[in-house]
Amino acid sequence: MGRGYLVPRIITAFGVRVRCAGEDGFVPAWPINLSETGACLRLRREVSVGQPIRLEIELTDEADVMEVGGRIAWVRDDHGNGMLYCGVGFTDLTDDQLQQIRSYVEMGARWLLKFLFEFPLFKEFSYDDCRSLLRIVTLRELQRKEILYHKDTRDANLQGLFIVHSGLLSIFDGHKPRPERHLAVVSAGQLFGETTLVDDQPHSATVMAVNPSRLIQVNKMGYLLLREEEPQLALKIMDVVARALAGRLGRTTRRLFSPVRF
Repeated sequence: MGRGYLVPRIITAFGVRVRCAGEDGFVPAWPINLSETGACLRLRREVSVGQPIRLEIELTDEADVMEVGGRIAWVRDDHGNGMLYCGVGFTDLTDDQLQQIRSYVEMGARWLLKFLFEFPLFKEFSYDDCRSLLRIVTLRELQRKEILYHKDTRDANLQGLFIVHSGLLSIFDGHKPRPERHLAVVSAGQLFGETTLVDDQPHSATVMAVNPSRLIQVNKMGYLLLREEEPQLALKIMDVVARALAGRLGRTTRRLFSPVRF
């Protein structure tokens, strides 16, 4: 994996529309992440692996719309939200389009690097450590009432440590939010999902966005690669997990053994 500065997946707020072969017009899609080699999108339509598509991409309000070709690399159903996730590999970027996307990704990388370096739980991480982390993180945006993952599911793309950058999420038992099944809420600056970095069990609860939320995920597959190539940095991540678990255990203990007043 190396110590390169290229960010494989960065947060996306750009406009994107897609058109499949044989269709007359473009239809809306929702971006998940972006790199100079492709993008992850959410769609409300069926596509299949290997299918060629065309994309209209508008990186910013000031930028011209660029039309590029792509091919579907993978597909995953999101039954909980009635959507389809797919990965698209670009097939015909011009040099100018490549440079525009690369600049957009690097701009997001600078923002993310600053956030990681200043995040309290990463206080033991050097600037170079945080740059290395950029290679194994994914940034995700959830809309109101959108499910991140369901209890008892096991999706490699959704395993790992999540940091809430903004918004509020509800964690509950079962597949539908009910007051009696509510377990916790997590807000900006808090963590969840950390045990999936080392545990291969299915998710033990369902996580849903209460309002629009932005998450930073330390991806499990990326962490496993990092553990082989940079074991000392992987140990620092485990220290973060241990501190998060210790803090959660302490809060739970205080609630269980707090004085009861009659």
